[in-house]
Amino acid sequence: MDQEFYRRHSMSEAKDENSSSKTLSAAARRSFFRRKHKHKRSGSKDGKDLLALDTISTDSIPFLDDSASLAYQRVQKVDCTSPRPVLILGPLLDAVKDMLVKESPGKFCRCPLEVMKASQQAIERGVKDCLFIDYKRRSGHFDVTTVASIKEITEKDCHCLLDIAPHAIERLHSVHIYPIVIFIRYKNAKQIKEQKDPIFLRDKVTQKHSKEQFETAQKIEQEYSKYFTGIVHGGALSSICTQIMTTVDQEQNKVLWIPAGPL
Repeated sequence: MDQEFYRRHSMSEAKDENSSSKTLSAAARRSFFRRKHKHKRSGSKDGKDLLALDTISTDSIPFLDDSASLAYQRVQKVDCTSPRPVLILGPLLDAVKDMLVKESPGKFCRCPLEVMKASQQAIERGVKDCLFIDYKRRSGHFDVTTVASIKEITEKDCHCLLDIAPHAIERLHSVHIYPIVIFIRYKNAKQIKEQKDPIFLRDKVTQKHSKEQFETAQKIEQEYSKYFTGIVHGGALSSICTQIMTTVDQEQNKVLWIPAGPL
C-alpha cells in the first residue's frame, strides 16, 4: 500500500511538471499488485506471497483521494452487551417487520414513534442536540424516533426495529448506537409485484408501486451501501425473514470494531 501511495504521488508530480504531456496510458496506471515480479524466487515464502498479490486488484481498495491512502485505520473495540438495533432497507418493509415481530415477539420489537406537536425548528433543535434521530412530518404533528425510545427497547433485551431514513445512520453513530443494517435486494420490479402473503400482504402489490419501490431501493443501494451490514435476497416474506434472523444472530455475536478518534 505504501508503494501504491508513492507511485500515485510520483505520477502526480510528473504530470504537474509537464502539463502538456499525454494522458497516462492504462498500463501506466496499473497497480503494482498486478505486476509480475519475475526477479523474485517463486519457491520462497516471500515469492509465493508476491505471486499471490499479483492476482489481487486494488480497484476495490478504498482511497479517499490520490493524496491519502487508507492502508491502515485505527479502530477500537465496542462491547455490545445489549441487542443491537436493526435497520432494514428495501422494498416491502412494513410487511417484513410485521412478520418478524409476529414470528419472534421476544426478539424483535418495533421502535415506538413519539408523537410531538412542535415547530419544525424545535424538532430540528432536538436532532442537533442528539435527542432525536429522525422524524416524519404528519398532519399537525411529527412522528419522532428518539434516542430514549431506542434504548428503552434494547434494555428489554430485544432488537429494536428502526423506522428511520438511511441518512440518519450517522446520527446513531454519533450517540454510540451501532445498528445492524440489512438491505433487501430484489432482482427487478416484477419480483416485488409477484410477492403474496394472506396475512402480511393482503393488498396486491401494484405494478406502479413495485416499480417505485424497486427504483427507490436502487438509489438507496447506490448511496448508502457503505453502511450495509448484510444483504438478503428478495423473495417470499418467510425466506426474507429467515435470512434476516440469521444475519442478525451472526452480527450480534461478532466483535464490533469502529473507527477510533484521533490520538
